[in-house]
Amino acid sequence: MDFAEVSKYLDDCLIFGIKPSLIRINKILELLGDPHKNTDFIHIVGTNGKTSTALMLADILYRHSISTACHISPHIDSYTERFWINGGHIPEKRFAGIFEEIYPDIERINKMGLGGPITQFEIITAMSFKLAETEDIRVMVSEAGMGGRWDATNAADAILVGFTGVSLEHTDILGDTVEEIAAEKAEVIKNNSGVAVLTGDRRVLEILNKKVKQKNARLFLSGRDFKVARVQNMGLKGWDLDISGIKRDYNNIGLPVLGDYQPLNLSLAVALAELYLDTLGRELDQERLTGGLDDFHIKGRFEILMQQPAIIADAAHNPEGIKNFVKNVNGYFKDRKIIVIFAVLKDKDYRSMIKDVVKVSDKLILTSSLNSRSLGSEDLESETLREMDHFKNKDQLPSDIYRIDNIENSLRFALKISGTNDIICITGSITNLESLGSMVKRLKKGKHG
Repeated sequence: MDFAEVSKYLDDCLIFGIKPSLIRINKILELLGDPHKNTDFIHIVGTNGKTSTALMLADILYRHSISTACHISPHIDSYTERFWINGGHIPEKRFAGIFEEIYPDIERINKMGLGGPITQFEIITAMSFKLAETEDIRVMVSEAGMGGRWDATNAADAILVGFTGVSLEHTDILGDTVEEIAAEKAEVIKNNSGVAVLTGDRRVLEILNKKVKQKNARLFLSGRDFKVARVQNMGLKGWDLDISGIKRDYNNIGLPVLGDYQPLNLSLAVALAELYLDTLGRELDQERLTGGLDDFHIKGRFEILMQQPAIIADAAHNPEGIKNFVKNVNGYFKDRKIIVIFAVLKDKDYRSMIKDVVKVSDKLILTSSLNSRSLGSEDLESETLREMDHFKNKDQLPSDIYRIDNIENSLRFALKISGTNDIICITGSITNLESLGSMVKRLKKGKHG
C-alpha cells in the first residue's frame, strides 16, 4: 500500500472505536516478536500537556546523541506526525512501509475473535514499537492515548513515567471522578520505575503515592524536586526561563512556543531527561538543552499559522484545554477582536467547553472536523444556543454566530469577515485535518479568495 491507501485504512478503522483492553495489542506484539522489549520506554500520561512534554523530552535526548523516537496522538495534518525519529517526523514512504510490515498480523488478529477488530490506535501503537526496533532506537517516548491501564501504550514496561495534570475526561470509560481517572492513569507505573509529576492535586498525589509504594518506584514532584525557578513572558516569541532540575539548575533557556503551560511542560521534560541520562551514567548538558530548543515548535498547540492575518491553531480538545486556550487568548490578545472557529468531538464534555469558548469569542464559527467522532455542526449550534440562554450577562457573548460545514470553509469565511487587527483562532477537536497544512500554504501565497 502507498501512504494514501494506508491513511484511508487507518481512517476506516475509527469505526472500531475505543476498546478498554490490552488483549489485541499484546497479541499483535507477540506475533511481531515483542519489539517493545528491545527499546527503553518513557511513558507520558495525563489529561493535557502530554504531546508537548513528549516532544520536548524526545528532542532533548536526541540532542544528547541518543537514538530517540517519539509516539504522539492525535495528529493535525498527517499520520506521519504520530512518529518522530531522531529530529523529525517519519516520511510518508517509511510510515507506509512499517504498516505493510505488520499488516499480515493485523489480518491475523482480526480473525481471532479477540473482542472485535484491532483498533486504529492499537495498530499505530504496534507500528511505533516495530519502528523503534527496526530503526535501532535506544529510547521511545510514548504519549498515552487515553487513561493508562487499558491504553495500548501500556503494553510496554516504562522505566520512567511523566504525569502532567489529571482532570475529568472520557468519563464513560475512565470514571466519573478525578480519583477514578487518576487510578486508571497510575496503572502505567511499573516496578522500580521513576515517576515525575506536575500536578499538585492532593487527590491525585495520594493515589500516585500509594501506587509508587506498591511498585517500589521513585516519586519526583514539581515544586519539591524540580521546578520553573524563573519565567519571563517574551510575548509571541515565547519564554525565557530558568529551571531547577532534579540534578542541577539550568538558566536562560529560550522556549519559542506559546502557552503559559509550556514552561511547566519543559520542566517535566527536563526532569525526565535527567533521570534517563542518569541510567546511562550521564548528565544533562546545559548547552545541548538550550541550543536544541532554539527552533522548537509544536504543531497545533497554540501555534501561529500565519502572522498577517493572524491565525492561531490550538487543539484544545477537552474542558481543561479550552480553559487554557481562553486564558492564553486573553493574555496575548485581550485588546483584539477574536474570531473563533470551534469544532468538538461528541464524546467530550462539549457543554463545558462551549461555556468558555463563547466568553472569549467576538464572532463564533461552529463547524465539524469531519471526523466520525465529531459532533455535527447543527447539533453544536443547538447546544451552543442552549448554553448561551443561561448567561445573565449577554455582553460576554459573541455578537455573531455562524455555522459552516468544515474547518477549511470556516477559515475562508473568517478571512472574509475579519478586520486588519483581528485574530482568527481555530480550536477544539481539530484532528485529522489533512487539508489544513496545504490550505495555510495557499493562504500565505494570497490564494484564499
